[in-house]
Amino acid sequence: MTLERIGLPGVGVSHLLTTRDGARLGIVVRPDGGRDLAVYDPADPDRAAGSVVLCAEEAHLVADVLHTVVTLDHVDGPGAAADGMRAVRIRVPAGCGWVDRPLATSHGAEVVAVIRGARVLPHPGSAFSLRAGDVLIAVGGPAALARLHDLLAAPC
Repeated sequence: MTLERIGLPGVGVSHLLTTRDGARLGIVVRPDGGRDLAVYDPADPDRAAGSVVLCAEEAHLVADVLHTVVTLDHVDGPGAAADGMRAVRIRVPAGCGWVDRPLATSHGAEVVAVIRGARVLPHPGSAFSLRAGDVLIAVGGPAALARLHDLLAAPC
């Protein structure tokens, strides 16, 4: 894949991606965080076949879908965890079946907080609705944390 980056004064930055198969995708990153996406015509690689304008929030959700790997970050401090218990961070990806729904059960792990943007929401109840991009702080044994991870990684 090749990537060309071109500054567009007063507009933003243009990124032109060409895949190994020759497909071309243009992305203009605007100063307001929005993105303009363009797919180029395979028969005429200099002509856009279609485009989509995304606001900053939509662009973030699309990026989340494209990078749909659920991450499991350990947040333990120094020293061994007691009785095999661990604290981890699990990011809720866009497209997760639990987005906009309450996570009524965490399959043996306890969600002790949710990080949403710059806010930390301690002790979310069973009625708390998850959003794409939320980061769960969960505590539990390895098997329970793996079940919670798998639950959030499952497609809708």
